[in-house]
This record gives sequence, C-alpha cells and structure tokens, in this order.
Amino acid sequence: MRRTMPAVLAIAVAGTLAACGGGTSSESHVSAKAAVAGVERAAHVELVSQPIPDDAAEQGLRASYTNAATVAKDRQAVALFLLDDPRAAKKVKELVGGSAGGRSRLIVHDEVLVVYASAGTDRGDQVEKAVNAL
Repeated sequence: MRRTMPAVLAIAVAGTLAACGGGTSSESHVSAKAAVAGVERAAHVELVSQPIPDDAAEQGLRASYTNAATVAKDRQAVALFLLDDPRAAKKVKELVGGSAGGRSRLIVHDEVLVVYASAGTDRGDQVEKAVNAL
C-alpha cells in the first residue's frame, strides 16, 4: 500500500464535492472529536487533521483526518471527512462508491464519510459500526 493513498483519496473526495455543487448545510453536525475518536478506536490507528483546500471548504468539506504518516506501519489507510451537508456525502457515495475495490470501502453516515482500505487485518466492519453509531 502506498503512503500517498490517503492524499489521493482526499483529492478525489474534494473533487467529487466540487462536482456535486454546494448545498445547504446541516443545522446539527457530528462533532469532529467524536468522529475521530470512534474511528480511531475501531481501526486502531491515530488520525491527524489535514488541511482543507479552499475550494473544498467552499463546497462543504469542514474537516479531514488521515493516518497518512503511518499507513505502512498500520497496514491500513483511513481517511475521515466531515461535510456540512449530509446530502453531499450521499452524493459522493453515489459517484465514487462503486469504484472501491478489493479490501477498500467507502462508508457514509449523515455528514461523515470514511474511506477505508486494508492491506492487513481488515477492521472495515468495526469502522462502519463506529461511523453508523455517530
């Protein structure tokens, strides 16, 4: 698994958000702290905040976290995105959801979107349960 995978995934999500267009933002948001803690616990990784490109922020991406620095050691890649609009997350899933292959998956619940890929122990089911519990 290449170390650049989370960065590529982040760019893909940002590009897809731009293609989806803006949207109305949700009045209630899943807290970033709760989302990060749940995904970290489920995947057994440490997520680090990533900068949000201005154009992605304008399209509703409010936070991004990955384990990019430790992907090789973790033997899994996790990218967590928090969006302003749950409809945008669903649209991203519609546009790119079928393109994940092998041991990778796109998990969406409300305004939380996680791209998960494993090259070792697959904790995707646990990550999905954690995301759906938010």
